Amino acid sequence: MDKTAIDFYTRLARGLAAQFGSNCEIVSNDVEHSIVAIENGYITGRKLGDGPSHIVLESLQNGAKHTHDKLAYLTKTKDGKILKSSTIYIRNNQGKIIGILSINYDITILLAAQSH
Repeated sequence: MDKTAIDFYTRLARGLAAQFGSNCEIVSNDVEHSIVAIENGYITGRKLGDGPSHIVLESLQNGAKHTHDKLAYLTKTKDGKILKSSTIYIRNNQGKIIGILSINYDITILLAAQSH
């Protein structure tokens, strides 16, 4: 991703996190440079410069043509948080994946409230 794109996804991450609050982690990855923007990183414990998640790595092994956005799936963090996650692949004009936008919403408390 070039600097203009990184700046845009940094602003987008900040805006989405502000909209959805402190339970929502927004991550932007440059395929070549790992995490280039992150908001509310305490949810998963990730930070700028960290690599992509295992789900992203597994998807990328299939090749760009066979890699599709993955929306509204459940994941669990190492410390037990339950997340509703979406992974959106950013492509250039030739269809090559150049980045990833990830949304991870901590729904642990919501699920606990439903069970009572």
